Amino acid sequence: MILIKTGIFFRTAVLCILLFPVGWSNIYFRHLQEPGREEKIKLALQKAQFFLGSVQKENGAICDTGNTLFDTWETILASTALYETSPDTGTLILKKAMHFLQQNENTMGLVCHNTKCKQSYCLETTAEYFSLLISMGEKGKVKQRLPVIINMQKESGEWDIGNPDVREQKNFPSVTAFVLAMLTETDVEPLHKKQAYSWLIRSQTADGDWGHAWEYYGCPAYALWPVMRALSLDPSPQADTAKQKAIQYICSQQKTDGSWCFVNTTAGNQVSPELQTALMLSALRYANFAVNAVVEKGIDFLLSKQSVNGSWDGGYFPISNKRYIKKEYVIATSLSMRVLRGYPHYYKQK
Repeated sequence: MILIKTGIFFRTAVLCILLFPVGWSNIYFRHLQEPGREEKIKLALQKAQFFLGSVQKENGAICDTGNTLFDTWETILASTALYETSPDTGTLILKKAMHFLQQNENTMGLVCHNTKCKQSYCLETTAEYFSLLISMGEKGKVKQRLPVIINMQKESGEWDIGNPDVREQKNFPSVTAFVLAMLTETDVEPLHKKQAYSWLIRSQTADGDWGHAWEYYGCPAYALWPVMRALSLDPSPQADTAKQKAIQYICSQQKTDGSWCFVNTTAGNQVSPELQTALMLSALRYANFAVNAVVEKGIDFLLSKQSVNGSWDGGYFPISNKRYIKKEYVIATSLSMRVLRGYPHYYKQK
């Protein structure tokens, strides 16, 4: 009886396979083999979290293991990415990272881009650090430290970066944008708010971006990230016009593979398409209307480019000195995590 039943079962199975349409079988097995975009994102984030933990230094810093030029800045970016993907301040990696950052506050409560200049300050680094503290429920602590930053604003509206290592583009648009966004998060008004937004809008190029400088990663995508965030907080028609112009520029620069890749022909080292794509998608987070096709192509590009170890290649910091090597995989990984975590919530879907 067992042999007879087995034979019947075998013949029935074969018949089902023969009768199953080829097209449907292809779709069925392909569906089993290829996870959807959201499942890919979940797996990518898990790998990226593990990677950031693997490069954390004993002192808590999460930074390029070969060059610690941006150890404070990169720790802030990495900590923000980790917290956004898993909002738990009790994890060992975050506790160590936050302890490192607290140890690098100067007497004013501000931070610089690395431990060597901790007695000074960098407004971009400080603004992102304060934004991280706010997200962790420390708004009160941040507010106590803001008067000194408020008083640094020029009457013309902008702020200088303060970073002692930046000697050329001290008032690059990203500086003012980072500070404006952070002040809004703390419900604090700058002394010259109207002038600040007017200055930002006037700084927009004819193409729709805010330019580029080697000290700020050498690509237009870097400034677009914080400027779009700041403009989204200004309800004026002028800010909206500047935003729409920027969105048109961003969309027009996307490559067929979904990436963005500005190349500065006068520079040697360049940041990678992966980092530029993460920056552009970070800017599109504030588009306020559907950019589905553009965003989805960018997301799929990032998913296809994640390294086996969970990181994203960031290329190299674009300093003109060919002997200088500073890899940018920490910022590339951190920003990629944030845009993947935000998909599709941060992008309007219609």
